[in-house]
Amino acid sequence: MRILEVAMEIALPPEILEELFKRFGFRPTRESAMSTSVGGIGPLLRERIMVQGDEGVDVIGVSLLYQSTWIQSWFDWGQLHLEKREVAGVLRQFLKDTGTDLSIELFDGTMAKARVWEAPYGKSKVYFLDCPAITQVVYPSEEDAPPKHPQPNAWSDDARNRQSWLIGRGALALAKSLGFSPDIIVQSETPTFFAHHRLIQDGFQKDPFFANTRYIFNDHTPMEYAHPVWSRRTLEMLKVDASSYVPPPGTSDQGDVDVTRLLVATTEGVFGVSKKHGQVMRAMPSLKDYAGKIESITNGVHVGIWQAPAYRNATALSDPDLLKLKKTQKEQLLDWVWRHYGLWHTWKEQVMDKGVVLWTRRITGYKRIDLLGSLCKDTSLKRQFIETNLVLLVGGRIHQHDDQAQTMIYNLLDLISQDSQLKERIVLLDNFNVWMAPKLFQGADAAVMLADDGREASATGFMKAQINGNLILATDDGAIPESVIFQGREKPGQSANGFEVPYVNGHPKAEGLLRAFKQLQQALRDPAAHAAMIRSALAAEPQVDVKRTVQETMKYYEKILSVSIPSLAVPHS
Repeated sequence: MRILEVAMEIALPPEILEELFKRFGFRPTRESAMSTSVGGIGPLLRERIMVQGDEGVDVIGVSLLYQSTWIQSWFDWGQLHLEKREVAGVLRQFLKDTGTDLSIELFDGTMAKARVWEAPYGKSKVYFLDCPAITQVVYPSEEDAPPKHPQPNAWSDDARNRQSWLIGRGALALAKSLGFSPDIIVQSETPTFFAHHRLIQDGFQKDPFFANTRYIFNDHTPMEYAHPVWSRRTLEMLKVDASSYVPPPGTSDQGDVDVTRLLVATTEGVFGVSKKHGQVMRAMPSLKDYAGKIESITNGVHVGIWQAPAYRNATALSDPDLLKLKKTQKEQLLDWVWRHYGLWHTWKEQVMDKGVVLWTRRITGYKRIDLLGSLCKDTSLKRQFIETNLVLLVGGRIHQHDDQAQTMIYNLLDLISQDSQLKERIVLLDNFNVWMAPKLFQGADAAVMLADDGREASATGFMKAQINGNLILATDDGAIPESVIFQGREKPGQSANGFEVPYVNGHPKAEGLLRAFKQLQQALRDPAAHAAMIRSALAAEPQVDVKRTVQETMKYYEKILSVSIPSLAVPHS
């Protein structure tokens, strides 16, 4: 079985990042780690590829080598600083130059030359396509356009199209160059649209090399921006063969094409990344008539990367020893945060007796970090939060073109900068990244996972928290229902390992978040209750382990290999 995973972002393996740190130090490593991983998808695919290799699957990954990344810094006076930094020059020193240059004809007839770099991911390999004129930064936007460009919006649209074409047709060209005839190509999210050889009118469309290749569309985001609709003009420009496209029932054919619907129709398999995400996809108006084709395989995380070694046999410890272990891990974390983020000399001692809560998510509107601002702005809510004796470590990536997210952070920074109590209790971490993240999860007491109802595909941060005995404060979305047991919703024989932030008309509220903080405080003050909840969190490991994900994925591969080729654009009701 040969599997080709195609994605716009695949996080770098820990071994490369550690070698980079030994040679170049903290800042270049942090920035390099950020270049290939914007949110949870980068680490997820890294670890899925690694464990597939461990399980005997012949799998390779293909992504892009980005020339630069956006870094972000928070300042005490309430300012957010965004700046683009070059990283490719450093990264090339830690990747293997394959000596291969791919010549890829683009949709406009011009040629792009991409150097191919290779990196070991356990027993597997990931290849990075290096084309500086195109691979400038992951998910480019208007802010990445050349200075004084007359049409930055048009530039960013074109840049994204070129990256999508390069990763898609480049993956096919690389497979041929390697003699790697894939049984299945997994396309993660719609930017990998062009990896489907039959959908584009070029030399690959009828290439016999891919005659037996089947396709799986792996959706990771139930948000509108990840499910674009293209006009006929765009389809013609990009040489898309939409002849098999069937508009959704009850709609008139205006010539526009829902790209996700076209992929779902023409791939042999489709899956979301949690049970609820699968349900959300099947309920989308544009996909309802394909509901029978849409399945789900819940994400997982690599225990060897994310779990502190001390927790490997922690369930065998007595309650006092388990709590002592948690305390030791937290003390190490607070010391690490204090040193790496330049906090004032007494901060560590001031917060040592407090519960430590992570809020480390990609920063965007539907993940609701604005609730933290609402909590801090209201005098009564803020007072009650301070009384919970909790410290929040807040980190996450902001897309350079996400004005809503930047506004939420500006508002939060303004509140913190003017309040000494909040400054002690809410610490914003610069440049949250996949290299440093394990340290945070390994030492915290709890983690926050919020989203508006139906907007979170899966989330993996809470999984990284659970395998380190952390308690979860969350909304009932994504993969949360599959391993988080909310206090008050236990079934017989279960112990809670989390606290619900309830929905009110589909949205969490600041008052619900505060209630969860108070419940966490009570648990941390009760040694017996805290130990029981830690054990329940650790017991979720088999469910959140990416090994479980891969085992289910392999069964799914076998099912897909029995499907005839090519697929027909016929709804599976």
